[in-house]
Amino acid sequence: MNIEQISDIPGVGEKVRGALVDHFGSESVALKVILDSRVDLVAAVPGIGARQAVNIVKAAYESRFGVSSNTILRSPDIRKIFEQVLDIIRSYANTVYAKDKLFLYFPLPPDRLEEIENRQAYFADASAMARSLSPEQREIICRNLSQIRGLFRRIKPKRIEGRVVLTNDDKTFDKLIAEGVEKWCPAYLLSEGESAADYAQGYDLVFYISPFGFYDSSVDMLDNVEALGKDWSIADVLPEYTVGFYSRNYRVIDAACKLAEEFKEIPTNESVRKFIQDIDFEDLMKVGEILSNLNEDGDIATGVDPELDRYRKAVKAYPTAIAEMESWLNEQITTRISKSQITLGGQQIISILQSADMEGADAGAMRNMLPAEIIETFANTIQEAEERLVNELGLTPREADWVTGIISEEIALPVKLVMTQVNDLEDKLRRKYADKQFRLIKKYASDLEKLRESVTKAVQTLLEFDLFLAVGLFSADYDLKRPTLTLEYSGIGVRGARNIFLVESMLKGRHGTVQPIEYVIGNTPLRLPGTNGENCAILSGANSGGKTTTIQTLAQIATLAQTGFPVPAAETILSPFEEIFFFYKSRGMVSAGAFETTLKQFADIVVSEKAKLALFDEVEAITEPGSAANVIAGLIEILQQDPKSCTVICSHLAKEIEAATSVPIRIDGIEAQGLDENLELIVDRTPRFGVLARSTPELIVERLSKLAKGKKKAVYDKILENLSKERIE
Repeated sequence: MNIEQISDIPGVGEKVRGALVDHFGSESVALKVILDSRVDLVAAVPGIGARQAVNIVKAAYESRFGVSSNTILRSPDIRKIFEQVLDIIRSYANTVYAKDKLFLYFPLPPDRLEEIENRQAYFADASAMARSLSPEQREIICRNLSQIRGLFRRIKPKRIEGRVVLTNDDKTFDKLIAEGVEKWCPAYLLSEGESAADYAQGYDLVFYISPFGFYDSSVDMLDNVEALGKDWSIADVLPEYTVGFYSRNYRVIDAACKLAEEFKEIPTNESVRKFIQDIDFEDLMKVGEILSNLNEDGDIATGVDPELDRYRKAVKAYPTAIAEMESWLNEQITTRISKSQITLGGQQIISILQSADMEGADAGAMRNMLPAEIIETFANTIQEAEERLVNELGLTPREADWVTGIISEEIALPVKLVMTQVNDLEDKLRRKYADKQFRLIKKYASDLEKLRESVTKAVQTLLEFDLFLAVGLFSADYDLKRPTLTLEYSGIGVRGARNIFLVESMLKGRHGTVQPIEYVIGNTPLRLPGTNGENCAILSGANSGGKTTTIQTLAQIATLAQTGFPVPAAETILSPFEEIFFFYKSRGMVSAGAFETTLKQFADIVVSEKAKLALFDEVEAITEPGSAANVIAGLIEILQQDPKSCTVICSHLAKEIEAATSVPIRIDGIEAQGLDENLELIVDRTPRFGVLARSTPELIVERLSKLAKGKKKAVYDKILENLSKERIE
């Protein structure tokens, strides 16, 4: 089905469509993003979460190609098995993007064999690469990939204190508003007759845009104004917008730069080389160098520029430095005068000085009333205080003049500060800091803007690489191999196959090595002793012998193979199925209604003319044993007639089913040989083809007998005696 508009995608309503169009700017762009399976970009749309994004992309894919996950997976139990395996693969993904996009991978039908084989080749490369990674490489790559996510395109405005943009042109002002400049700093449109200097008062950095040359000369008296003409751009007044993209995505881009370094060392093959070709390593190196000069807030990092650090420190320390200087000054003058040895008592002098601050007192006359020594004490201490402030603020000798006059020359206690001078000094420091930081950010922003496309492409490449790596690591850890798919036969054959769920438990240290098995059902080039291309078999054998595990393994291999993934078998030959069924055994006797439902499901399988794999686990529990054998026998007789169907039924009623059928049927057996020293069953997990295996319940009873004591042991011994008689008979 052709998808020409968003509303063609099943499940996408007008509200979601509106959100997509609003976010991407047009329906055509939004639709292209969806059809390109860009889950990360769809998930970035406000109001659409990660899982909904997956559902939208998946629905588009399924509708477009006429295939869904349920097309092949035809029963709840087979879907559950595949989902469990997929969850294991997803656990290897480091990014939400890869975890989500793996939901788009599901078994494909035979007519999509070319796509399956393309996936096989791709993931075979992933497996080869993953197996060649050193533990250190694997750890570094995974750690940095965990920081990768889809880039945020919308930049969160960060209010910039002390900056203002002024203009006398309506169109310029409209552009400033349209670009959202006022969200970062104030922007004003000057009316005729208004003074730009009046608006500029109190700001550290002022931009005055006059595109047609109508210049307000009032700003000439200010040293913190930059005039711009008709060729101005947003980057001239707000380079933080570009830097904001990098600061909001700082960790992602930083991790991408580190990964670019690792990519130079990883083992290559055709697929890996394509990833490498999509990353501009030189550009990412430049980005990495620039980012080292910025912090996560988008400001210039400490240590990049000594002058900027000096002004930054001075601005931050200024209020405290002023307060401490004033406190020190008054304390020192008080102490020094108190210790003076002149005829007039020091305490009397202090009282005179303090009275100078009283209303009506002639403070200017203090110099004539006080001894020269006291005047000198004032002058020297004030000079020391100014020097201390210069040192505290880290001012240069030339900047030291800014401090002169900040302390009043009046002779009084407490000593007065000249607040206009205090404020003026702070303004000078703030303006120096703002100007220095702006110049550096503007320089870095200009370089970063040129590199943005390379960064965007690299991050998307790494998101895709994470999915590639996840399947590769899964394949390496579980020792998976590429299966052989062919349309010339009908069936599935495996050698050295291991159940993924058992391997998972083994890798977690819950038990020892998983024993590999061999099995074949249907007409395949893989012919094991005792088989002759039969498309239907009953699997008999001991409790806990591995019957369920065997057919579960076949289900895992078939679904993984048709998805294009490697499989847990040393050798696999498979003809892709159009339908795959799996039925776990029922928990006890089912009700009449459930029995009817089960029979309807079986009937759907039987009447389907599609190539199918049907796996049943002890379905005899659907009704009483005698009837169950007849039901299963009837099912087998019909399925056996369809050369495109392959059926394996695990059952303890193999003998009864064989007696009830009117056609020959292959019976395979997994038989326990005895108990080991730990009283565990000794079982060859690979079935013996054409051999009926007994369930050997006496072995389980024997184990219980050897473990029990007292009266319970006697019970188990009696049961074991009766079972042994039955065997002899």
